[in-house]
Amino acid sequence: MKLLQKRTLSILAFILLLASTTAIAQQSDYQIQQNFRAELSELTERVALAVSSDELNELEAQIDRLENRYAEHSGLIDAAMYPESFEGSMARLKESHEAALDDILMIEQLNERIDDLVSELNVFRDRLADMNMEMSSLQDQLERAESNEARQASLITQYRQNIEQRNQFVTEFLEELLTKYQTMDRDTQQEIAETAERLDDNPLEIIQTIIIEYIELADQSTVLETPDYVAMRAQHGYFVGVWETIGERLSNTFNPDNPVTAKEEIDDLLGAWQASVDNKLWDALSTSFNQNGIQLEPFTSPDEFFAAINSFVDAAYEISLERNSEEDHEIFRNFRDFWNNTVKASWGDLIIEGNVLSQTDIAAIDLKLNDWSEASAPTSNLMFILLLISIAVIIGLVVLLIMMRSKT
Repeated sequence: MKLLQKRTLSILAFILLLASTTAIAQQSDYQIQQNFRAELSELTERVALAVSSDELNELEAQIDRLENRYAEHSGLIDAAMYPESFEGSMARLKESHEAALDDILMIEQLNERIDDLVSELNVFRDRLADMNMEMSSLQDQLERAESNEARQASLITQYRQNIEQRNQFVTEFLEELLTKYQTMDRDTQQEIAETAERLDDNPLEIIQTIIIEYIELADQSTVLETPDYVAMRAQHGYFVGVWETIGERLSNTFNPDNPVTAKEEIDDLLGAWQASVDNKLWDALSTSFNQNGIQLEPFTSPDEFFAAINSFVDAAYEISLERNSEEDHEIFRNFRDFWNNTVKASWGDLIIEGNVLSQTDIAAIDLKLNDWSEASAPTSNLMFILLLISIAVIIGLVVLLIMMRSKT
């Protein structure tokens, strides 16, 4: 009986030990499943809330550690998460992390771009302000130096150099904008537009400032001459070319709420700038030709200027055909020298860049000058004189022969 009781107790103890071991194993498996779910959820949330690439790089290492730590329990986790799986959960977490990292990197690059743009615009604005102060100072000095011709000539030279420096500086600014924005896609435009409000001055405002200052320069300056205004028109032509290329992109990027109006405002300013330059340029060109003895018909546009030169050359050519005098040839030489040495040699590139005359227009005048040259060259009297001498000699010989016959 006692032996039977001992065996019964042993069996009961074994059953209790087995049950206890099974419960502990089940509790451990459940804890693994719960821990994985908790850690997975935490990392998923941290990935979604991450705000820097450094933070995401750190999370990537933690994701790898999570996967390595629970990989051996993947079957257990699969059973608990069905129809989800350990492998699928880790894949989604990694995809989420990769997408978040791409977004963060794009934002960080965009922030760097905006910071660079802010820095560049600040440098440009400050340098432009310095140039304006220099030019204002030179204008004041010019007004005070009216009685001193040598001093005034030196100041005018400095004044023109200041304009050339400004033109070069503005050209570099436009080239930089052209490089950055002529191939910019719509997604990048949208991204920059969303952060453009951080800029104190955006490129559109600086462009407006530049054009307004050029207009004031053309309207107010009293010491500039023909080549200066030709250069201004060339600068205007280059400015217009750049604006036509990237103006719409800049307007959509830096004034996304009202891009059409922003573009129209600058279009109008460019028109006003050209009008201010032309107002001085045509008078200056007419004066330059007149000072060189070339009286052109009035003109107020490139077409009229070309027509006035044509009319002058055509009329002079006809007169040379009729009179063929030394005076007409002198008129030709005077026009040819001014045309070749000043208009073409000194102003040629700027005239073409500023759309004052085209290369075709210049070539057409050159062809007419060739015809005028031949028509204006005085005909030599040497042959006529030789003919008279020959006739006189012949008459003399005839008379001498008659006298000799008479004596015989």
